Amino acid sequence: MTEIFLMLLVGLVVLLWQSAAKSKEFAMVIAARECKKKDLQLLDQTVVRHAMRLGRDASGWPVVWRQYRFDYTDNGQSRSQGQFVLCGQRLVQIDLASEQIIIH
Repeated sequence: MTEIFLMLLVGLVVLLWQSAAKSKEFAMVIAARECKKKDLQLLDQTVVRHAMRLGRDASGWPVVWRQYRFDYTDNGQSRSQGQFVLCGQRLVQIDLASEQIIIH
């Protein structure tokens, strides 16, 4: 019985790790896309997960909410910080220094 529990626990850890890796890649794509839309430059591949919590999506299903931060520049000299929130694999909010966009 203990072996089964340990195997399930290891399987769960592997699934969480894979989900986090996939979300990190997705976050890099989102940050690059949003910077390109606003004619900004994403700096140093600086996308970092800032917070993570369990919550529910619009239909009531449990899902992981992740908040990411990243650095960008608009003129090549100054550095600004932006952030965005993912609900599962869906972008729900992005905040770029002077503007906040809620996407729900």
